[in-house]
Amino acid sequence: MTQYQLVEKSDIQHHNEYYELRTTQTEDPRSLFFTTNEENLEEVAADIASSELSGVEHYTVIPHRKDS
Repeated sequence: MTQYQLVEKSDIQHHNEYYELRTTQTEDPRSLFFTTNEENLEEVAADIASSELSGVEHYTVIPHRKDS
């Protein structure tokens, strides 16, 4: 079972590291922001896409890290 936490875009400044799942190959791209352990990133992204964005087949994961 994957573990992740969806994060509102307005709250991302409170996290040192977060990821963006952005839909691709669609007329209306969407983004979801989340935090998770990087080791299972692809599995988490697939779970988020299936549970939060039903019907979405194409997406990309973009890491965002704060500069030290």
